Amino acid sequence: MSNHKRTQPAVILLLGLGILLSGGCESPSKSDGTVVNAIVLPTDVVLNLACDNVGIHPETCVLEDPENPFVTTPIIEFDQNNPGADNKFDLFNSIPAGPGGAKARFYFWATALARRPSGENQFYTALALHELFDANSNVLSEDEIARAQALKAYRSLLDNFFGSVTVFQCCPGASPDGEPVGFAVPLNELGVDALFRTDRTGFRRLVPGDPILVLELLLEWGYAYQPATPPNFDNGVVTVGEF
Repeated sequence: MSNHKRTQPAVILLLGLGILLSGGCESPSKSDGTVVNAIVLPTDVVLNLACDNVGIHPETCVLEDPENPFVTTPIIEFDQNNPGADNKFDLFNSIPAGPGGAKARFYFWATALARRPSGENQFYTALALHELFDANSNVLSEDEIARAQALKAYRSLLDNFFGSVTVFQCCPGASPDGEPVGFAVPLNELGVDALFRTDRTGFRRLVPGDPILVLELLLEWGYAYQPATPPNFDNGVVTVGEF
């Protein structure tokens, strides 16, 4: 049972990409005759698993899921040899915010992961599953399917992509040319912090109760965590356990 009402996200036209994202039926046409691909996004928060490990590397069954709206969508990853050609985060940022876009975010990142295995794609798949768990849970019942799948996705991040990073941009004032400065953040830290600290995501806890129970779960998985500390929460350390 969901504690959120069904929502209808706004229609978004990405002119540079030729993609129309819609929460309902729209006519894929423009006055200048350009053909636009219409993608009808799901707006519910109930996930029907295409297979047991959908969204978990190395499973690729999401590419054959008839409910996946991104099966035929080109998701172009960053390439150092052609840095201006990627569209991944443009597409991602165009999915409506809030619970109405959570399921679409899962399909998007799971599709990206199946096509190009990376820690970044696995992390955002886990985060989308975490969001779906939150959106389809309430004080009376919690979505145990989404919970289990999200935990598997976070574990896959550690098991398969432990040393992966994601790049953030900030602080253009610090750069001599005024351009944003890129810096890498370890994804193992972001993933574990999302499990340990509720404020990282704002979503309800996948591991209920005291955060120390997350440390116990990590121990079962074969990892240890030195939690990040305030005010910036950027000094957490994840290590592979040796017992």
